[in-house]
Amino acid sequence: QRHYADINEIDMEEDAYDLCQISLPGEYATAEAKKALAKGMDLFIFSDNVSLEEELELKQLGQSLGKLVMGPDAGVALIDGVALAAGSIIRKGPIGIVAASGSGAQEVGCIIEKCGMGVSNIIGTGGRDLYPQIGGITMLEGIRRMEADPETTVIVLVSKLADLGVMDRVLSFADHCEKPVVALFLGSDESLFAGHRVHGTFSLEAAALKAVTLAGGEVSGFDYTERELETLVENCMAKLNPQQKYFRGLYCGGTFTEEALQYFAAHNREVALYSNLKNAYSIKLEDSEQSKGHTILDLGAEDFTAKAPHPVFDPGLRLKRLCRELEDPQVAVALLDFITGPGVAYDPITAFAQECAKHPDIIFISNICGSLEDPQNVEEKQRLLEKSGVIVTKSNYQSTRLASALMNALERR
Repeated sequence: QRHYADINEIDMEEDAYDLCQISLPGEYATAEAKKALAKGMDLFIFSDNVSLEEELELKQLGQSLGKLVMGPDAGVALIDGVALAAGSIIRKGPIGIVAASGSGAQEVGCIIEKCGMGVSNIIGTGGRDLYPQIGGITMLEGIRRMEADPETTVIVLVSKLADLGVMDRVLSFADHCEKPVVALFLGSDESLFAGHRVHGTFSLEAAALKAVTLAGGEVSGFDYTERELETLVENCMAKLNPQQKYFRGLYCGGTFTEEALQYFAAHNREVALYSNLKNAYSIKLEDSEQSKGHTILDLGAEDFTAKAPHPVFDPGLRLKRLCRELEDPQVAVALLDFITGPGVAYDPITAFAQECAKHPDIIFISNICGSLEDPQNVEEKQRLLEKSGVIVTKSNYQSTRLASALMNALERR
């Protein structure tokens, strides 16, 4: 393949490119994006630090030219089988995903694959697309494209909770689709979907399983039954000594962190939970470098990535933090999410498995957000984790359920 330093050098007739990925510093991204649009290409802009005004300008320009502008700050996409940025190589199938959450889109796609189905395309909008200043331009265009795609039979919309007016506009537009539409706006409740035809869901796993069902697939046995969960918790608690009291969650996926925080807030109401994030679900740590009690950390947040690359690209900072946490004799449970794909760390799992194996007295929970075709070999890595004593669940939601039950058990003890 040839790689171009300057978009101006591309001869569209000779090279026949139809999409440009831009991963430049934000100050340079807009100018190059305009060149790519002028060349007739769709855009995937991984760059962050692009102003809202520039984002709106690019998306309106793309709209006028009939081109798709994914991003800025788009983390995941899968277009015609090609994984972009931090995305996984998910098998081909009938379910299309349009998402303002990168790790959320990838989790939904990977769960769909675990259920024996696949994804037609994943369109990442960028995290600000549902801001009132942008108005959901890319999500609406993504729905149009999925509706027109003959290979897509079910459409899934994924986002964190966003502007109510924009979310209602998106849902109203989706109401007119001939294909069934599943929607997840993480943190919403039933009232958001009142009066709409879309299938509202409230977790990443639920969105994926609903889409599989609508596409004619089977989802039975995917999650823990209540009895299975109770037995697992009993067995885990029997391993712990009285000094071990606390849970530590070390996440690299921001959406996974938020999904867990929301679940804990609903199911661990009597538990004081600390985080480096400022939110309605936990107590803000005075110092992100020092955990306290039950702590959940987003290692991909700015207070950590200002010092090191994001942990999906360089796991080193998270590994050091795990080692520090495991030195605390009061730690009972540690949770880790792992994300695989051709664009992330070559091996984000082995070093963690080796560290977990050194601490048989601690309960480790993890899930792998990855596909069978990812270069990291997720089946082999799952076996490695399990051999190291780690409980590997099928989704972030199931990891969260188990961690929540263990926290409550620790509080009752």
